[in-house]
Amino acid sequence: MHTGFRLDHGVAKLAWISLALCAAAAAHADTKIYRSLDASNNSVTFSDHPINKSSYVIAVFDGKQLWPHSGGGPVSVAQLAARRAALDPLVQRAASTHGIRAALLKAVIEVESGFDEHAFSNKGAIGLMQVMPATAARYGQFDLYSAEQNVDVGARYLRDLLAMFNGDVRLAVAAYNAGENAVIRSGRRIPAYPETQRYVPMVLERYNRFLTYSN
Repeated sequence: MHTGFRLDHGVAKLAWISLALCAAAAAHADTKIYRSLDASNNSVTFSDHPINKSSYVIAVFDGKQLWPHSGGGPVSVAQLAARRAALDPLVQRAASTHGIRAALLKAVIEVESGFDEHAFSNKGAIGLMQVMPATAARYGQFDLYSAEQNVDVGARYLRDLLAMFNGDVRLAVAAYNAGENAVIRSGRRIPAYPETQRYVPMVLERYNRFLTYSN
């Protein structure tokens, strides 16, 4: 039997609670968790099956843990919350130093690595913010396996992307995923890459949730 939970954008801070409930209801291992958007009433549904053309996989439930869409390993909802809390002082410092919102940093980190400082992608991206060595090289010499230095580089890059795209968070986030040149070539719009099209709403959803928490 298919399961699903609907979530209005106005209560997006409940997203991971709904996702956890959906995962817990799954009767077998390796269940894919889908996110679907219903444009008619501006709601999001998390389910174990695709609902419409907007549906895409955001995690896999293996019977015990959720595998998030990130470069990190498996992580439960409780583990994710614990990691986020432990790293919050570091994130707050980087945000203050570089003049960007901590909520945006946390949103990018959660999607990129699930707050796993040891995350490493098959493309060579490293650490909490999945920074590419070539990107870090723009700012000097850094140990990307150091949580503090990784977030510092990622925050610098996000700051520069926000400046480049006149404070447009959507475009800055798209550029963080696809590269600034891809956004520019796309006419300063979100590139039509499937990964980037999925990535941007995932980050923005978390960004809005973290902003709500901080208010």
